[in-house]
Amino acid sequence: MIDVTCAIIRNDEGLVMAMRRGPAKDNAGKWEFPGGKTRPGEDHEDCIIREIDEELGICIIITGRLDKVEYDYGDKQIRLIPFLCETLSSKPVLSEHDEYRWMSPGDLLKLDMTAADIPVARQYVSRYKTPVRQDADDTRNIIISEAGEEMSKMMGRITSTYEITMVAHSAVSDPVLLSQLVTLSSSPEKRVGFMASWALSKVVDINREVLSSFLPEMIDTLPGLLNESVQRSFMRVIMKSDINRIPQSHHAKLIEYCLGIMRTENTPVAPKAYGMEILSSFCALYPDIINEVTVAVQMAISDASGGMKAAGRKVIARLKK
Repeated sequence: MIDVTCAIIRNDEGLVMAMRRGPAKDNAGKWEFPGGKTRPGEDHEDCIIREIDEELGICIIITGRLDKVEYDYGDKQIRLIPFLCETLSSKPVLSEHDEYRWMSPGDLLKLDMTAADIPVARQYVSRYKTPVRQDADDTRNIIISEAGEEMSKMMGRITSTYEITMVAHSAVSDPVLLSQLVTLSSSPEKRVGFMASWALSKVVDINREVLSSFLPEMIDTLPGLLNESVQRSFMRVIMKSDINRIPQSHHAKLIEYCLGIMRTENTPVAPKAYGMEILSSFCALYPDIINEVTVAVQMAISDASGGMKAAGRKVIARLKK
């Protein structure tokens, strides 16, 4: 059985990238999700990031995964491991494919896909439907009014890590800009929320104290977040911050949220990793939750990648001391 990873790559508009295999490949002319075989000793996460870089020349962020699919092609048997990914890139560089399309999830099943990719597409379409927001225009107008029309437009235009880093450096010394970034992170415009929360993730690397006053707001926002990128960034900010700067009134809420992440099967890897570290920090304040946290971490890493298991074992070892 050969382990093969594939990526369901989504852009900021919620469209999914489909690739057509080139004439020199097996299953030429068939459509698929990009990816490739794992190398000996390589984690599945590392494999898909490498494969997408090599095949398409774009950067992706892993946000989750789907159930594995096993398929027998006759001459080979594969175990397909599908990852949910996001990208800010819109145009790949084709090296093994001769065409690509950005597709609405519902249209994926209309493609002539490879046999192993068909159940992956069905699984994605059945599990991940674009949520319908009520009064989305009213919500957008309120958010933009609070944070500023120009600021919202600027965040929507950003395309590079360099630009995000510059915004983060400015926000460290500008409380108004910092507040705007926190507000825009809840924007119903996915790209704006993505960029604003990404900037906050950079801010905490520069100065982990400057976001302390916003931690309660982030904790209150987490349970209702629909944007996985914002969830990931907020969790990272909280993990990197001083746990003692979180008001005691928000401790129980954050602990329960992180435990819920540990117990939820389809939670993306990054929030689980951040959640483990946050819970570990709280165990120093509340030793009576150590056993519960240990069990939750063990559950979270039971069917995880090698890297995730290693991180979980370190947390468990730390809790036993």
